[in-house]
Amino acid sequence: MLGIKVNSLSEKRKLLIEDILERFFTRKEVNQFSEKFFGEKSRLRLRGIKSLDKEQINFDINQNSIVNTQIDLLITYSKSRLSPYKFIELLLLLGQYAITIGELATSIYIHEKIIKGTKADKDLTNFTASAMLALGEIYSRQAIWDLSFKNIKQAYDLFEKTNDPKGCASCENLLGTIYGDLGDLKSARDHFEKSLDWLENVSDSAQKGKLEINIGIINNILGDYEAALSYYRRALVNFEKLRDLKRIVEIRHNIGMLYTKKKQLSLAIKEFDRCITIAMQTGYLSSVGLAYLSKAFIYTEQKDFYIAEAFADKALEICRKINDKLSIADLYKIKGIIFKNQKKFTMAEDYLLTSLRLNRELKNQLNETETSIELGKLYKDLNRNEDSAKYFKNALKYYKKINSSVETEKVKEILLAK
Repeated sequence: MLGIKVNSLSEKRKLLIEDILERFFTRKEVNQFSEKFFGEKSRLRLRGIKSLDKEQINFDINQNSIVNTQIDLLITYSKSRLSPYKFIELLLLLGQYAITIGELATSIYIHEKIIKGTKADKDLTNFTASAMLALGEIYSRQAIWDLSFKNIKQAYDLFEKTNDPKGCASCENLLGTIYGDLGDLKSARDHFEKSLDWLENVSDSAQKGKLEINIGIINNILGDYEAALSYYRRALVNFEKLRDLKRIVEIRHNIGMLYTKKKQLSLAIKEFDRCITIAMQTGYLSSVGLAYLSKAFIYTEQKDFYIAEAFADKALEICRKINDKLSIADLYKIKGIIFKNQKKFTMAEDYLLTSLRLNRELKNQLNETETSIELGKLYKDLNRNEDSAKYFKNALKYYKKINSSVETEKVKEILLAK
């Protein structure tokens, strides 16, 4: 893994926090903090388990309570040792770290603390804006759209006021991501293009790499797999040079999703396993949950419903912990597929209808469409042809709206199949 070799989850998380510390303190001070506050050992024991899938399913997600304590102690340790400016820089890094490991409540606390400490000082406006943008990201992960859009708009206004093109580009990029999650691909693309406009005269390979990932996602949804893969690979090269594990995990997951859509399931599983290996080792809990979700779906495609259910249940455990509502709705769809193939039709219908309801409440048009297709298949198997046709037509309406000829043809094939 990019030349990084460490032995346990707690040790890897320790290295992540030490990496943050080294930006602000001497090696001696880092060692003092580490010796004092990293005494507790991880309880995770995965040695001796032969099956990779079993190892992944047995992954203990309750590892972050110690990390939260260490963050609290680090804030206290740093406040009296750093200048106010440096202390806020540290808080921003810790806030992003908390998002990465799925501790959203901790991250909200940190970023609200930053806003409270900076909003009255015009010289610290960019810190205020960065914290608001982070809150916009957190609330988008929880599908709390009103708070997400509110914070992004406030951040955008402040970045524009201070003439910060990178900040404005980040706001546009996040808005594009949100609209992509909602299935509004036209708005998503518009915001990604605006983000690129802001970066026209800026040298920032990381920011441009994020946009390459997102444009790749749009192409993947529209069925242009070669273009999508090209964007992903270009971004992967950049982020491997930057040693940005968070983005590498994200790209690996997106490549896995691409192979899943192309029905190259063995290649997809390899990508998800690469993603999980890095995400488990570094504590990127949301990425672990998404990869488990994706593996659960693949195992339903391979008719291995026992292991599909195990991965789906583990993904639900993670997604409930981090309050990832979009993924929870998607997992109900997968549970519905599993129950359908187990001939538990009433349970299948209940889970699929619940997935449909949640996706509509969350305004996620893409996932609503995918769930509609599964309901269409279920009702077709039950000879409820009128209900089946209604849901397939709903799916066709969406795919035609976004001009996805590949997905439109797939739905038509299902409709015509006997």
